[in-house]
Amino acid sequence: MAAANLDDIILSGTNIKIISKHEYRKLLSKHLPEESFKTDTLHMIHYLFSFLILLVGIYTILHTEILVVKLITSIVVGISLSSLTFILHDLMHGSILKSRRLMYLVGLTIGIFNMFPPLFWQRVHNLHHARTGDLDDPDRCYIKEEAPKTLVQRVTYRFRVSKDSFVPIVSLILFSTGFFWYFMGTMSGVYNKDFDKSGRKKYERINRLFKGKAALVLLMELVLILSFQTILFFAVAKNFYNYFFISLLPIGIAHFVAMTYIHTNHFLSPLTGNVDDPLLNSLSLKDFRFSDKVFSNFSYHVEHHIFPAMPSSQYPKVRKLLLQFYPERLQVIPIIDAIKLLFKTPRIYGDFTHLVDLEGKEYSCLLPKA
Repeated sequence: MAAANLDDIILSGTNIKIISKHEYRKLLSKHLPEESFKTDTLHMIHYLFSFLILLVGIYTILHTEILVVKLITSIVVGISLSSLTFILHDLMHGSILKSRRLMYLVGLTIGIFNMFPPLFWQRVHNLHHARTGDLDDPDRCYIKEEAPKTLVQRVTYRFRVSKDSFVPIVSLILFSTGFFWYFMGTMSGVYNKDFDKSGRKKYERINRLFKGKAALVLLMELVLILSFQTILFFAVAKNFYNYFFISLLPIGIAHFVAMTYIHTNHFLSPLTGNVDDPLLNSLSLKDFRFSDKVFSNFSYHVEHHIFPAMPSSQYPKVRKLLLQFYPERLQVIPIIDAIKLLFKTPRIYGDFTHLVDLEGKEYSCLLPKA
């Protein structure tokens, strides 16, 4: 896949200028109060409240025999775990606590429940922010050279959320396992040095993130998470029936919510090569007010990519400024519409501004007016 021609900072195949995130940041910073950039320790109240709901929910599930009560409570626990997952995201960006040690320990209390190793999440996610919209972005879709070729690859691809999906509702449900496959695929870049040709662009750089001590810490995190889940199964749930409701279903819900945001935040947008332009390669969403409160304003994703370390409570201020300075450039669409678009488009980049299906038909990525 040929790189975009960035000599004149024009998005390949369009007349749209590419603007660096640093240029946005420089302009917007002048119009934001200083407190917008301070750590939001009050967000820890959100953490404590979500954790309390999770623990009370687990207790309730274990002490009732009524299936409907178990199911409803498990869904509530799943929403709470989803909330904690986005708090983990903010924690690892340093927007809640200043102490790195405390940040990591709090993150670990979430990671053992949602099965996200904090160090893995922090380093790979930071790489995503450093390389957003480029070929070595760990969170991008397939590029043409990586398109499924074997029967197994093509069948697997058709279970992803796209226009090529076998059964759309099944693909949507499989979002609940999406982070497992993402994790397993990315982990191959951590411990496997024998990259095949198609995987090199994404995973060779990830391998360099986990050398020596970091690789050992990640392994210890995995052992701790698996040990905690084992204790949860044998000592707390005591059978698979209870374990499903106190852990597996909530994890599935948390991963489903996270994957829904990740897909809509990036997988409809163009690649921008080695210049990171968040208003092109990322998408913000109009979400329900309840969802924004519970999920730490994760729908404000363009805003987040301009100021990754800013407390999420400040993102509405950034959106207001973006609408003022870049009204024709900022793309914000309802989350339901974004999900519908995922099913109308493929997940393979034919070039920087087009997606292609398995038959080679092109679909334009979401592009701004200017």
